[in-house]
Amino acid sequence: MRWPGRRRTPSVHTFTDVCASQDPGLAFEVSVRVEWTWTKRGPAPADAPRVAGRLARQLVEKTLHESSVLRPDAAEQDLAVVLRDEVPLGGEVTVTGVTASVHVDAAVVAAARRKQQTRHACELDELERRQARARMEFLRDELLADPSAARLYTLLPPSPRLGGPLPGTDLDALVREAHRWHPESRWVVTAQVLHTFAERVTEDTAQDLLKILHAALDTLGHHDLSARLAAVVEP
Repeated sequence: MRWPGRRRTPSVHTFTDVCASQDPGLAFEVSVRVEWTWTKRGPAPADAPRVAGRLARQLVEKTLHESSVLRPDAAEQDLAVVLRDEVPLGGEVTVTGVTASVHVDAAVVAAARRKQQTRHACELDELERRQARARMEFLRDELLADPSAARLYTLLPPSPRLGGPLPGTDLDALVREAHRWHPESRWVVTAQVLHTFAERVTEDTAQDLLKILHAALDTLGHHDLSARLAAVVEP
């Protein structure tokens, strides 16, 4: 005759831990209470509490890793929901209940706020850089496209967002300078091609090209430039 099995009374294991948050380098302090049972016949092995604790810890770590130390109450609420939905856990050592409380040290909160402020400042800096690039492209490609466009722009009401030349600016000189250094200007493209070409040639070929350039400068009457180049041309 088989007697009905008695339901085992859950055992309790408690521990504290430090769990990483979503904030790099910052962590929560956690106190965990684990209720567990040994489902096989006979007494539970000595390491059963630690096994039960590990099952609970993995769940706690995974949840808190997605939370910020600046919102400990929200982290504890999310953790409570996960622990309610995921328990029971395990097999021979079965976790039947888990409760956890979350604490964040004041120094950790202060560090998180400093990181948040730094990140926000970096985002503002990047926004200002993008705005500055957009304004410079507008000035170069539209306002300074030619002297006529530049002078017509001065007839419009000043725009604090778009900017423009300061009063008294020599517009003709500014237009010439903008065209000179435009990314698609003849001299900029030529300099880029020559730089790329110079990186690809061999040393012997480079010396031959320098000698040709040296002779050309001398023939065209640029004796000062020819003299400077002569210092890097091997005899």
